[in-house]
Amino acid sequence: MDELRRARLATRIVRELSTLVQTGMVKDPRVDRLIGFSYCVVAKDGSTARLGVSSYRGLAAAERATLGLRSAAGYLQARVAKVLHTRLTPKLRFVADDSIGLAQRTLHTLSELGENHDDATPVDSAERDSPAS
Repeated sequence: MDELRRARLATRIVRELSTLVQTGMVKDPRVDRLIGFSYCVVAKDGSTARLGVSSYRGLAAAERATLGLRSAAGYLQARVAKVLHTRLTPKLRFVADDSIGLAQRTLHTLSELGENHDDATPVDSAERDSPAS
């Protein structure tokens, strides 16, 4: 399977799974609606699709959701198969991912740096260039 086709397949898988989770079609209580799929990698032969599961509530929630998604993998794969219309549907493998948490921490750090930068008083170039006494 060529790379472009795998990328299209991955996009369609993520879109369908996101819809199923957001609409509450996954009944497992471990799967929160505040999860997202950060990536999808389809194997070269199209037999498996590895999906990164990230949560706005942190890594522990993503790990719980991963367990719930793994238990519902058969149902999810059947639903994805109805949409994909491919001869073989990739086997879904879910992996906990903390990319949403990492992005939130990065944005928080950047906003703190921006606030600290705004609070700093500019140093006059004459003061900066003169030797300290």
